[in-house]
Amino acid sequence: MNTIVGYSISMVLLAVVSLAVIPSMVMASGAAAWGMIAAGQSIGGVGAVIVAYGWGLSGPASVARADANMRLTAYAESVICKLLIIVPVGLLVFSVAWGVGRDYAIFAGVGALSTATVGLTANWWFVGLMQPYRLLVFETVPRVLGTGIGIFYMTHGSSALVGVLWQLIGMVTAFVASTIWILQPWRLRRLRSLPRRRIGMVLSSQRLGVTSTVLSSLYTSTPIVIVSLIAPGAQPVYAVVEKVQRQVIVGLGPFVTILQGWVPKARRQDLVRRVRTGLVAAVVFAVALAGLMLAVAPELVRWLGGGQIKPSFVTLILMALITGVSLIEAVVSKACLAALRRLDVVTGATAIGTLVGLPCVAIGAVSWGAEGALCGIFAGLSLRLLLELMGMRRAIAQHSEDALDVTMVPEIGVSGS
Repeated sequence: MNTIVGYSISMVLLAVVSLAVIPSMVMASGAAAWGMIAAGQSIGGVGAVIVAYGWGLSGPASVARADANMRLTAYAESVICKLLIIVPVGLLVFSVAWGVGRDYAIFAGVGALSTATVGLTANWWFVGLMQPYRLLVFETVPRVLGTGIGIFYMTHGSSALVGVLWQLIGMVTAFVASTIWILQPWRLRRLRSLPRRRIGMVLSSQRLGVTSTVLSSLYTSTPIVIVSLIAPGAQPVYAVVEKVQRQVIVGLGPFVTILQGWVPKARRQDLVRRVRTGLVAAVVFAVALAGLMLAVAPELVRWLGGGQIKPSFVTLILMALITGVSLIEAVVSKACLAALRRLDVVTGATAIGTLVGLPCVAIGAVSWGAEGALCGIFAGLSLRLLLELMGMRRAIAQHSEDALDVTMVPEIGVSGS
C-alpha cells in the first residue's frame, strides 16, 4: 500500500498539472494555438520514445533482477545512448512540427521539442527498484514545478509558448537531478572500474523494446497529425479528447507500474498465476474506468476547452472505450509479456495494429471528423490487444511445459541412479 500511495502521488500530480495547463494555454493564446501545441507534443511523443530507446519497457524487469554494479552500469549506458540520440531526434521533431504548425509553427515546434525530452526520464530505474518516493523527489517534483511556473506566467499575460518552455526546463532538471542521484558523480572511480558494453551492442540489445515502443507511440501520436492535415475543422475537438484520454492513462500509471515490478519478481512456478491475476485485475479496472470517464467527461472536457470545445456524446463514448482498452493493453505488454520474455509478440502486434489502424484513422477523419478518427484508433488498438492476448496464451503454454520439464529432471535422475 505504501508503494501504491507513493506512485499515485507522482502520477496524480503529473496528471493534474498536465490538465491544468491546457485552459491556461487556451486562454493565453487561443484554441488554435493550443491545438498546434498539442499536435507538436504528439510529434514530440514519438521522439521521446526514440530517446527513451526501450528502457521504459525492458528496464524495470532487468533492473529488478540485477545486482548493484549491473544496475549502475545499465543506467550509465542508458545515459550515454540517450545523450547521443536526443540532439538529432530533437532537431527532427522540431522540424516536422514546424511544418505541420502553419501559422503557429513555433508553438508546434517548441511543443515537440519539450515533449521529446521526456524520453530522458529515469523513471524506469525507480520503478524497477520499487522506489516511488525517490521517483517523486527527483522526477516528479521538478516537472510539476516547471509546469506550475509556466501556468503562473501565462495567467499573468505571457503567451502559451512560455508555458511550453517551462515544461521543457522542468523535464531537463528532472533528468539532471535523477542522474546525479543514481550515478553519484563524486564516486566516478567506482563507475569507471565497472565493465561497460560498446554503444552499438547496447543499442542492439534494446532493439525489440524500442521497436515496439516507437510503433506504439506512432500509433498514439500520428492520428492528431492526420486530423490536423486532412480534417482541420475537427482538430480542436480531437485534440482535447485525446489529451484527456492520455492524461487519464498517465494518472493511472501506478496501476501498471506496480504490476511491472510485481509480476516479473515471481518465482518460476508462480509466474503464470501472477500473469493471469494481473490480466484479470486490468480488465476489471478498465471496465470501471470507462464507466467513470463517461460520467465525468462532459464537464471535464468543457472545462479544459474553456467552454469553446463541445464534443458529441458518441465522441465521449469512444474516448472512454479507447482508455479502457489502452489500460488492458499496457498491462499485457509491459507487465505480462515482458515478464514472460516475449517482447517479440508485443513488437509484432504493435506493427500490425499500427498498419491497420492508421489508414482507418485517415478514412474515418475524412468521412466523420473526430468521431471517425477515434473509431479508427479503437479498431487498430483492439486488433493489437487481441494479437497480444493470443501470443500471451502461447507463451503461458510454453512456460508451463518448460516448468514441467524442470521439475521432472530430479525425478529422472533419482530413478536412474
